[in-house]
Amino acid sequence: MSGSRIVRPMPWWFSPRVLTWCVLMPTYVGLWTASELLGLKLSTAKGFSFFHGEAFLYGLAGLLALGYGTLLPVHLLAIRDPRRLGLRPPVGYIYFVGLLAVFGYVWWFRDLATNPSILLDALRSPTFSYQMRASIERSAGLGSLATLGLAFFVLVAHRAWTLREPLPGPLRALAVLLLLLTVFRAFAWAERLALFEVAVVLALFGFGHAERAGRGALGALRPLLPAVAIAAGVLVFGIGEYFRSWASHYSQHESSFWTFIGQRLVNYYFQALNTGAGMITVLEWPSLQFGNTLDWLHRFPILLGPIFRYIVELKPTFYLERFGDPEFNNPSGLFGVLYDMGLAPAILLLAATGLLAQSAFRAFREPDNVLGIFFPILYLTVIEFFRYWYLGNSRAFLFILALVGAAMLARAPAGAAARTVLPGAAPAVSGGLR
Repeated sequence: MSGSRIVRPMPWWFSPRVLTWCVLMPTYVGLWTASELLGLKLSTAKGFSFFHGEAFLYGLAGLLALGYGTLLPVHLLAIRDPRRLGLRPPVGYIYFVGLLAVFGYVWWFRDLATNPSILLDALRSPTFSYQMRASIERSAGLGSLATLGLAFFVLVAHRAWTLREPLPGPLRALAVLLLLLTVFRAFAWAERLALFEVAVVLALFGFGHAERAGRGALGALRPLLPAVAIAAGVLVFGIGEYFRSWASHYSQHESSFWTFIGQRLVNYYFQALNTGAGMITVLEWPSLQFGNTLDWLHRFPILLGPIFRYIVELKPTFYLERFGDPEFNNPSGLFGVLYDMGLAPAILLLAATGLLAQSAFRAFREPDNVLGIFFPILYLTVIEFFRYWYLGNSRAFLFILALVGAAMLARAPAGAAARTVLPGAAPAVSGGLR
């Protein structure tokens, strides 16, 4: 079937294979080397040093398994039947997902409508984010619908840039509204990750599929975008950190704001690895409680979550209070999976994740393959791998559910059958990373 598909070229930083072997692996070894030379001086976080010895080797084995999965010559998300090519999620479903996300935001921040003084008082305070969090109660059920905004952006970007179909005016207005709500959430709730996720999704579709993505200045920028993204990310992170912790506390103890920001970024990634390494050093593992790989199931409302917690006998470990830093409490996706499952099952899961991520990348390069919509969530899993296991996080559950619904409801465009391609037909565009 490879000769019967359109395949669009992609820049190097799209490939999970390249990211794992050329970015994650050197970073992992580099952080270990720095920790061996500097010890805890590498991080300003409180806690013990665990990222060395056997823990480092266990983590390296897991990382190699992820990389090995990306090398397997298997395409799990390939569409074998040409009659299934060219299907797309119905526009009504995209509206539905977007409106659910708006409802989630309205429910989440509903107190602002009845008491606008909360926002005014918070804006006057240097601890803006903390004032908002203290003043607004979030519902774990309905408020979480706001996370569907990310799935909405995937579906809108897929329609506009992958399929290159015009967006109806109301759909564009809904996208702008959700983008503004995401920005507000990022700074009002100190949840910059929400803005980062949307930026990643738009960058993947915009630089991968937009009609002018490979031409002119935009085409020249594509290979260099990671450097631009890092600079922009540090800037956004710094703005958020100013309102979150600098103005209220650290400005009284630190002399340089940007040195503080750089150290905080190192803390988030190094300390996640160190925290995870500590878990498999001082705690018994595998825990078989799946607090990292199935976090969404533990948090599931009504009866399912409590029943699952009862079955796995979830118990507090007080690990962070004794050995870690509660402020930097991510156990990393790498060590979190090892702690939950043990070495052999974790190796299998990580290899399968690498295989699935690379398969999703291949599907993403084929604009007629609707399963390419799953690539962004697997891409986020790879680039956030050192901090936490994205697929098991509660924020990913509704994201995955919405994408599954979109794939199941995908149909041929109105007035036309699904695109049928004659075997052996030449692809319209070829090349790029496989």
